[in-house]
Amino acid sequence: MSSAVAAAPDGVLAVGRVRRPHGIHGEVVADITTDFPERLAPGVEVGLGAAAPERWLRVHSVRFHKGCFLLLFDGFARREDVEALRGQWLFLPPQERSQLPPNYYYEHELTGMACVLRDGRMLGEVAELSSATGTAMLTVRAAGGDVLVPFVSPIVVSVDLAGRTVVVDPPLGLFEGDAL
Repeated sequence: MSSAVAAAPDGVLAVGRVRRPHGIHGEVVADITTDFPERLAPGVEVGLGAAAPERWLRVHSVRFHKGCFLLLFDGFARREDVEALRGQWLFLPPQERSQLPPNYYYEHELTGMACVLRDGRMLGEVAELSSATGTAMLTVRAAGGDVLVPFVSPIVVSVDLAGRTVVVDPPLGLFEGDAL
């Protein structure tokens, strides 16, 4: 239903991070944070940088080894060549909305949206989308403080990207003042 992939300033998405070199032939171990790791395929141009793409490299090969993604970039054949990539973020352009599954949203699309009840009453503003708990959760800045709202149906009734609104039907007690 969502991706907690962050948007970089120039509209690309951070989809992973280089952890360290692997072996002696120029591969790197990467933590992939996108819901669509298949986008990192041979021939794809990937941005690398600290906070935004500082350079673009073409992926030569991708393989999965012992629970990790191993990437090799064109022109890198030795461990020493990739040592400088350690800790850099991997960036890709976002997918077109038509290519995404139904009810799929990027974190940067939801951040800043109004969070309202079905009847239109304002609850707060979406501050973040995270999936650290294993379930996607919206952090809603409400009058009484931040509230974690599970980003699942039937709690999240609808998302209106054009209207910048998330409509929710929370269980009683989730927000301050609505307990039995």
